[in-house]
Amino acid sequence: MSTIPRLTRFLIFASVAAVAALSVPDTATGQGVYLTGVGPVNRSMAGAGTAAPLDAVGALAWNPASISGLANNEVGFGVELLFADVELTSSLGGGTEGDAGAAAVPSIGWVHRMSEDSRWTVGLGLAGVAGFTNNQPSGNPVLGGAPAYAASEFLQIAPTVSFLVTEKLSIGFAPLINLGEVGFDPIGPSVITPAAETAQGNRKHWGIGFQAGMYYITDNHFHFGASFRSTQWMETFRFFTPSGLVKFDLDLPMIVSLGTAYTGFEDWTFAADFRYIGYDDADGFSELGWSNLFAAAFGVQKRMSDRIYLRGGINFNQPPIHESDVATNVISPLIQKYNIATGGSYRFAKNVDLNLSYVYLGHNSLTGTVPTGGGPVTVRNDVSAHSLITGVTVRY
Repeated sequence: MSTIPRLTRFLIFASVAAVAALSVPDTATGQGVYLTGVGPVNRSMAGAGTAAPLDAVGALAWNPASISGLANNEVGFGVELLFADVELTSSLGGGTEGDAGAAAVPSIGWVHRMSEDSRWTVGLGLAGVAGFTNNQPSGNPVLGGAPAYAASEFLQIAPTVSFLVTEKLSIGFAPLINLGEVGFDPIGPSVITPAAETAQGNRKHWGIGFQAGMYYITDNHFHFGASFRSTQWMETFRFFTPSGLVKFDLDLPMIVSLGTAYTGFEDWTFAADFRYIGYDDADGFSELGWSNLFAAAFGVQKRMSDRIYLRGGINFNQPPIHESDVATNVISPLIQKYNIATGGSYRFAKNVDLNLSYVYLGHNSLTGTVPTGGGPVTVRNDVSAHSLITGVTVRY
């Protein structure tokens, strides 16, 4: 059978799956607190990487089994600068634009085959996987004229092992160690505390979880991958307030990822990922009204020469936040409909690549009502963002 029909079937399958994933009616859209990808290479593929291990950072992030598919031992470093634009307006008149500045998101990945003929591959990943920042100045009537701040960041450490069961099938496992920080000022009124008050002294908190996966390569250039990332069980977050200690349970939700890739055309890699994220079953997010969601990511890589690789991709998402939940998410509007990504790599030395990518989070808005003493107030959040990611990959 020729490669053209196989590729056509792949593209049809990817398109139909994307339409199915996005066909649920949405009142708001977003992948929520999770980033859609990790590191400059994976981000330039819009996060598609469960069955397309292009570098250590992306492989460790989405599928521990796929590190067996890397051609070389390697270590990669990256940093992402994320600039978010958030505008909060209401029927009370006026509004404010957030001033969160640039958020820096690190990523490090190391992968090593134990020996040339070994079935074992080990790795270690360290990356920022989730978070947000919103910093609203004073003057917004829906916030009582006072400034408001909300932020979170979650760093994940992933010691990883992969075993090559056959020449085509590998399985992998990674215990996950998380370090997270969440801050709100004021901290209420919300499901956390009934009255608005300053919250100080919130330290970083630890959490644990795991990720398991499988990766399979067929004889006709198709690659398939699947991974399960468990709920990341965080210790109870503690906030010091003027009225005493406030506690709140907040766990990162589980993620189920299915991926496919096609490498039948010389110098080309096509990848598609489909994900389910279980916000409704995660402590904290369920209390805030977040819903489970599906996401789809599509990416392509073209090897232009021995030194230059170009990439692009797009990511679509269902909503985790609904109009009815605006009151508990006014200052944390993690909403988005799509991300467009592009980037590339330049091999400036035999075993060293310079990686660069750019991601645009398309403009999206969420409108709902917030109860006040004078009756319900209509509130609208408008969100967009730009990310610039750079890094280096070293093979040995």
